[in-house]
Amino acid sequence: MKNAFAGNLESNDSNPNAGIQKVVYFILTVLGFSFWFWMAVPFASHRESYSWLAAVHAENLSHQFSFGLSSTYRPVSQVVTRLGFLILDPRVFPTSPLRQAFLQGFIYAMFVLAWWLIYSAAAQKRLFALLACATGSVFFSGYVHLFHIYGMFYVAVMLMFGTLLLFHASDNFDNHEVWLTVVAIVLAFWHPFATALFAGFYWGFYLDTFRQRSRAQHVQALTGLLACTTAIAALVVFFPRTHMPLDAKLFGFLVSYHTNEVNIATSIVAFLLTQIVVFSMGLSPKLRLAGFLFISALSTVFFLKSLPLLLLWMCAVLIKLLRSRCWSLFFLALTAALLPFGGGIGTPMHALFAIIVATYVTSMEWSGAEKALSFFQPRYVMAMIAASAIVVLMVRVGIEVPIVTSAAKPLLTERERTYQLENILAWLHSSDYCGYEIAFLENAGNPVDSVESAITRRNRPPSTLEDVQYFWNSAMRCQKGQPSNQIGTAYVAFGGPVVLPNSKLVFEVGGRYAGEATVWIGDSDKVAGVPYSFAEKIR
Repeated sequence: MKNAFAGNLESNDSNPNAGIQKVVYFILTVLGFSFWFWMAVPFASHRESYSWLAAVHAENLSHQFSFGLSSTYRPVSQVVTRLGFLILDPRVFPTSPLRQAFLQGFIYAMFVLAWWLIYSAAAQKRLFALLACATGSVFFSGYVHLFHIYGMFYVAVMLMFGTLLLFHASDNFDNHEVWLTVVAIVLAFWHPFATALFAGFYWGFYLDTFRQRSRAQHVQALTGLLACTTAIAALVVFFPRTHMPLDAKLFGFLVSYHTNEVNIATSIVAFLLTQIVVFSMGLSPKLRLAGFLFISALSTVFFLKSLPLLLLWMCAVLIKLLRSRCWSLFFLALTAALLPFGGGIGTPMHALFAIIVATYVTSMEWSGAEKALSFFQPRYVMAMIAASAIVVLMVRVGIEVPIVTSAAKPLLTERERTYQLENILAWLHSSDYCGYEIAFLENAGNPVDSVESAITRRNRPPSTLEDVQYFWNSAMRCQKGQPSNQIGTAYVAFGGPVVLPNSKLVFEVGGRYAGEATVWIGDSDKVAGVPYSFAEKIR
């Protein structure tokens, strides 16, 4: 069964440099997010990492098959993630930067592999590479899971995504329907997003090939779709999440896009991408002008109402696919765009897949732009790669690079705070306060709990208090025989000078980008023999 809208994977074999060009443009494809990744890797433990460290200390392997470790039941990826934390060796704390780098690098490599599949599917490779480089560098927030060992959860989703696009482009999906359906059902227990994306694509593919199918093929497709839907529904019915009202889900949906579109510059890029999609549709000059004016007006309204312009880009992409009647990609894109609604917590990762498919579709069926970019030769790409490598090295050794260092500061700040927190917990463990409770001066919950804090991250801790307390109480906290009335709370603050009334500063960790992280003990919680003026520092 042939799909009229499948991509073209043919290459110009007569060109002896075709292989080199393919590799060079692929490097450009992943250069955007790779630039920020290599600038900051490795992170120390942060966010849910602390709950995983605690789980490895306090729970056996069988517990990984239980529900409650994450918002959805994902036993397969939970076991794989546990293996990652065992490789990290949680008995050593602070954790090993070398092992963190190895594990985070492995997850990065899996994302790059998925991008290779997507790049291989793209017909206009030069145009796609430039768009992917731009979106990866501008909308990097969704790639934060590259710095988490539990980013392994999303590896299968990325690989499924790339596989679907590659089979669609090669017009070969129908030859692998059955085994891909089986894989998708199994992956529901890795991450249901993978199954949902497959089901969306498969439904569209079924519509694309509806008239070409025999009765047996109709039954096969409907059975596969029913099996995927049942697998997802079973996870929802038998392992229900905490009830979330519809308005909360809608807010989480908007926040997921908002945490990718974090400033005016990213909003401008989203606006330009939307206009590019309009120009890629092959409309008449009058319709192009009308589209430009309509999108400009609508973008102004969205911007004034603090709504993410990324949503307009998604809508333009869906309209492009609707006009082409490419139902496979239409329902894949629609499913990807709606994933943040299912997540409901506002994390930027949930919108990443929509951004990726939008990048792919934006370059589709636009051979004119590919020809116009013929001047953009591999030597220019190699110069970009070399310049990027030099800039990354300069920033990593502490040299101020205009614009880049400023743009990278939120990422570098977050990285620095992960090490500050590990140092603080290690010091508290060996101090006279090792029996104290842990508290943060600022909350670090899900993005929906504090959108501004999640975006600016000015004084935001690198992990939630609940995760750190779980790790502290199960693996680090000790009792030295102090009377209960002498055991108090150690307050941890991030982001520069802090004065906590009626408290004493007992520990301080300096930071180049993040400012100082400090530990405070209330006067009523003082330990005998420790003077009020006592403070230790790491510089």
